[in-house]
Amino acid sequence: MSKTSDSILKQLKVQRQKERAVATMRWRCAQGGLDFEQLDTFYKAIRPYLCVAQFFGVMPLANILSRDPQNVKFKVRSLATGITGLFLLLGGLKTIIGANVLFKAGLNAKNMVGLVFLIVGIINWLNFVGFARSWSQIMLPWSSLDILMLFPPYKRCKRTLRSKINIIVISVGCLGLVDHTLYYISGYYSYSMQIWHCQTNHSQVSFGFFLEKEFSDVLFMLPYNIFSMCYGFWINFAFTFLWNFMDIFIVITSIGLAQRFQQFSERVLGLAGRYVPDALWYDIRRDHIRLCELTSLVDASMSSIVFVSCANNVYVICNQALAIFTKLRHPINYVYFWYSLFFLMARTSLVFMSASKIRDASLLPLKSVYLVPSDRWTQEVQRFASQLTSEFVGLSGYRLFYLTRRSLFGMLATLVTYELMLLQMDAKSSKESPICV
Repeated sequence: MSKTSDSILKQLKVQRQKERAVATMRWRCAQGGLDFEQLDTFYKAIRPYLCVAQFFGVMPLANILSRDPQNVKFKVRSLATGITGLFLLLGGLKTIIGANVLFKAGLNAKNMVGLVFLIVGIINWLNFVGFARSWSQIMLPWSSLDILMLFPPYKRCKRTLRSKINIIVISVGCLGLVDHTLYYISGYYSYSMQIWHCQTNHSQVSFGFFLEKEFSDVLFMLPYNIFSMCYGFWINFAFTFLWNFMDIFIVITSIGLAQRFQQFSERVLGLAGRYVPDALWYDIRRDHIRLCELTSLVDASMSSIVFVSCANNVYVICNQALAIFTKLRHPINYVYFWYSLFFLMARTSLVFMSASKIRDASLLPLKSVYLVPSDRWTQEVQRFASQLTSEFVGLSGYRLFYLTRRSLFGMLATLVTYELMLLQMDAKSSKESPICV
């Protein structure tokens, strides 16, 4: 009997030592520095891309290079905010000049897509400024939750959060660069064919003359030179980057939340068929509350970004399809528009599928809860079951719609309806216009 008691005491002693070691490591990580940097946190995974985004005036956060998320804050008087203000000023001027040109020429379903693209870009810059202002309220509890869930009793995922985010960002970024390049190739080919067929002075086929036409809004303010053309490329690329980054940001945020819910679910599922005391159910329920509160904070701050992203993607997909269904002139035009259409549809689907995993992972613990025998169905278990089923967990657009698989199919139905409406609006100009205008 004494041997059994000694064995139990040794096990308890080892368990206490492990718990103290975990508590010590969590405390050291909470202080920031190298210990925190070694963890697979969401802040560590997203920080390199926030640095890149600031080159285009997105997410104006001060001290973004700091290893400690407590030092990263929104400051009105900072270099990042100044860069964002500069892009807002230059982008606003470009939008006003572009709108003036279009209103004089006459708006239609085809040519207004460029103006919508610019207006949405300005709105998104402002949306990310709003998100940056609430950064500290989001990232500090997120980092503390990361510290909690990267140590026992939670198990680490097989694939790190950083590797998942890197794959998504690099893949979408490369595909976006191809799309942006094809835009210029398609535009230049159409321009050169127009010059060859409509003018006798073929010297204007050069790429420089095409840039004069492409960046006419820039030349409205600046003389034609290398600087003004580089500026035109830069501001156009900034708008394109922001458009892609908007979707990428939603995806990587969804991946970060879904991974923590997946870890939580694996812990609860590991308790299936075992006796679980009320004290443990209370700890589990408390961690679940922290996860849900974090998701609610993120949803409240990202609702405007999600709403604009979905609305803009629907509109651009319809216009790309409209351009394809109303006859294009050259094969390269079809290559660009089909590629752009499929890329945008894939990117939109990725947004919905990534965000839907938050909801899917949040419901997994129900499998374990429903296996609890009736004689062990205590008040704590009942409270936990109510938490899992009473509230929707996920991202939304102002709570008007949620990013789920069902919403994705609903969007597809909306796309068909909207496309038919655009085709009717464009019916008057359905005949192929002459190449010389």
